[in-house]
Amino acid sequence: MGPSSVVPFLSIVPQGTFNGYNSVQVNVNAQGQNIPNDAANEPSMTITPGGRRYMSVGWRQFNSVTSNFRQGGFGYSTNGGAAWTFPGVLEPGVFRSDPVLGIDPQNRHLYLSLRDTFFDDLWRSANAGANFSFVGPATGGDKQWMAVDTTGGIGNGNLYQAWSTAGNNWGGRQFSRSTNNGASWMNPINLPHQPVWGTLDVAPNGDLFVVGEGSSSFWFLRSQNAQNPSVTPTFNRQVAVSLGGQMAYGQYVNPSGLSGQTWVAYDKSSGLPTSGNLYMLCSVYRNSTNPCDVMFSRSTDGGATWSAPKRVNDDPPGTARYHWFGTMSVAPNGRIDVVWYDTRADSTNQQSALYYAYSLDGGNTFSPSVQVSGPFYSRIGWPQQNKLGDYIACLSDIGGANVAYAATFNGEQDVYYVRIPFAPRFDFGAFAAQKVEGGSQAGGVANTWSLDGSTYNVRGAYVSATQTLVASARLDFQVPADAKYDLWLTTALNVANQLTEEVHLYNWVLGRYDLLGTRALQRSKISVTFPLQGDPSPYVDASGKVRVWIRAIFPRASPRTVGTLFLDLARLKMN
Repeated sequence: MGPSSVVPFLSIVPQGTFNGYNSVQVNVNAQGQNIPNDAANEPSMTITPGGRRYMSVGWRQFNSVTSNFRQGGFGYSTNGGAAWTFPGVLEPGVFRSDPVLGIDPQNRHLYLSLRDTFFDDLWRSANAGANFSFVGPATGGDKQWMAVDTTGGIGNGNLYQAWSTAGNNWGGRQFSRSTNNGASWMNPINLPHQPVWGTLDVAPNGDLFVVGEGSSSFWFLRSQNAQNPSVTPTFNRQVAVSLGGQMAYGQYVNPSGLSGQTWVAYDKSSGLPTSGNLYMLCSVYRNSTNPCDVMFSRSTDGGATWSAPKRVNDDPPGTARYHWFGTMSVAPNGRIDVVWYDTRADSTNQQSALYYAYSLDGGNTFSPSVQVSGPFYSRIGWPQQNKLGDYIACLSDIGGANVAYAATFNGEQDVYYVRIPFAPRFDFGAFAAQKVEGGSQAGGVANTWSLDGSTYNVRGAYVSATQTLVASARLDFQVPADAKYDLWLTTALNVANQLTEEVHLYNWVLGRYDLLGTRALQRSKISVTFPLQGDPSPYVDASGKVRVWIRAIFPRASPRTVGTLFLDLARLKMN
């Protein structure tokens, strides 16, 4: 199916809300509308720190779907991605490809661009991507990637770049560094094991990491002296890593391109069990019935050893579906966000959709996969180059994931932004009511409990004689590992007795419930907030589950206490 083909039985929404997630087109005209018959793909993104108000995206811009000539497109948003402005291209009439964006310690947006000569150059924006100015040549080569040191250490402001052995003007040398904000670059050097089609990251201590697929394996490289501007970088850790397959290229869904590149990310959170972990992820070919799966591995010892590969997409294996352009980012609170294109809903593998999953425990487990875009055809809108690019972009913050991706909702390739807020799944299906836990009962409807599935109210009718009565309920729910849990209890009583409320959290390490707090309530229908103090990790299991035990303690009453207890779980919330 070529670039001029008619979209077959196209019945999908061009953009807008799907399953609660709103995709907004980036490459638009001055009125915010689609530009007919152009093409845009391979987006990269950066965000100004301190919030997500100011964002910029770079992409390969084709003026026509009938042409393979592309330029350096860019767009920006000043309202958190709700609307985008497309000012034009970096340099009109100049062939450009493989955009890679970043941000420097001065919060200036950077744009690394590949020329048709297989040399790169660097551009910089002082106004959050509204326009870019030329900085200078930047060595480089085909499928280059960039990382910026923003640690405040001796390498602060360093720019690092790695690229492929093909499309290479340096005799196979693949790595370069700038120590002066891109004004000049070192003479490129060789990378051990020649990893290609991968990314880079920088740890808070300035260590540099490079990954990619090399001979017979994926490779992880670490340099601890690249941050030192007075020495030539060396790589003192070189580890082969299994991702359960090999990098996929030239597959049905993207015939002239990659099915994804290799991502590396360092967990920069502080004080959490996952802090300092290293992660690798790639969409890989495993076998003919699993042609492309999103596979993940982690290291807890600085990259010396790596876990067995884990499959992130959760549809049944062996169905010959494609899970491509797997992309990863780690939030400041340690949450791992993963997005990818997925054909699980189409047995012909023509339609893909953007999917999302997260991990709260360092990649031990991942959440169920969620579809966050409508379906689109990946095999249309080809601008005389039969691919949708080679990558998409994901950047995480505490509140969610920011994604720039290409899709063909308009019958051509266009770039979209979608915000995926982090909304943990409350698992009330594991609820267990304890009925009356202590005291004595007489007459009435004692010990009867029910769970209202629409509001998650637990109703307990009780009757007590003159002894203290304790009613309790237990529930499990999913939360982020560093959340503050605001637990609300609503009581409804027909007497004016004092009620004492206790909230306990289950300590998975010690195998017991720990008391979170106790409050005395003097009247009915009052809400109380219990914040979790200190290290939350003992109270979150490997899957991100928290177990709560709520107890309502009624003192002795004469002749008896009668009423209904409501645990208003619908108002349980998180900060």
